[in-house]
Amino acid sequence: MKTWANILLGLWLVLTGLVHLGGISFSKSGIILAALGIVTGILFFIADRSEKIAMQIGSIFLGVWLVAGGLMSLFHLHFAGSGVILAVLALAAGFMVLITRL
Repeated sequence: MKTWANILLGLWLVLTGLVHLGGISFSKSGIILAALGIVTGILFFIADRSEKIAMQIGSIFLGVWLVAGGLMSLFHLHFAGSGVILAVLALAAGFMVLITRL
């Protein structure tokens, strides 16, 4: 399960980078990226159940960030501070993934 989560995360990251930086777009790219983020986030929640909680924290933050970002994009949900919340989740996820993997 963790392998699929990592593969989908890699695919989501590449597609997001191409859409935002390369100006490459395709029909329904926003919907596809949002759905892919939600699925990837859910897989990260499911995949880490067997690990110790200290090792799960980064994946939990990553999963929350992916699902929240996907839902907000898919349903056009925005509120005051939503960008800041997503940025803090991204920083927490990145930091925790780095320190638990090193």
